[in-house]
Amino acid sequence: MLETFFDRHPGWITVGGTDHLVYATLLVLVATGLVAGRRWVRAHEPGVRRVLVGVVVLQQLTLYGFYATAGWDWGESLPLHLSRISALLGLVWLLTRERRVMDVLFFFGLYAWGSFSYPMLIQPATNVLGWSFWVNHTVTLLLPAYAWITTGWRPTARALWRAFGWFLAYLSLALVVNRLTGGNYFYLRDRPFFGDLPLALYLPVAVAATLALFWLGYAVARLVGERTGTWRAGAVA
Repeated sequence: MLETFFDRHPGWITVGGTDHLVYATLLVLVATGLVAGRRWVRAHEPGVRRVLVGVVVLQQLTLYGFYATAGWDWGESLPLHLSRISALLGLVWLLTRERRVMDVLFFFGLYAWGSFSYPMLIQPATNVLGWSFWVNHTVTLLLPAYAWITTGWRPTARALWRAFGWFLAYLSLALVVNRLTGGNYFYLRDRPFFGDLPLALYLPVAVAATLALFWLGYAVARLVGERTGTWRAGAVA
């Protein structure tokens, strides 16, 4: 059992398989609890925030501690996947409540929806890396909703463009690090889509798709806010 849980190469889950359904079901349950219990969350916000800090710190220590003990690989173990950066942004926001951090986290975190919908190179639920994946992505996806409920934060078009600028900087860094380490950060080598497309053509497609994703995420957030009467910044959700 322990050997399976700490196996560095346990294999990958399949789209629509049991592990995928477990991850998605647990995400839905946590999201439902957050929304349904939003008044309780607001009333106990300091304590809830401390618990979330502990969860994120534990997940980060578990992830990088596992890599350190199982064999550090510069092409795999750095905090340069977008989901790992998002988790660190989430931790910074929990500690500082800085709005500009949440602005970037919201837009970067939209990629986590893709990871849940089409899990590529994700370990099973019986493995420590699988649970690290679930905690990381669940926190990334739900922290903006938590900020919406507890602080009145809302995404803005100006924040979208600022986050897009940070994304371009991140993409440039991923290209350099992948070249130096042979890594697959931002999945530029082993891609979920357009795997046969030359990198020089794939990059502008990825940039355009990211900008479209950011606008889609902003539009959905605005639609939800307007339909629920909570779009105005500071309105009680």
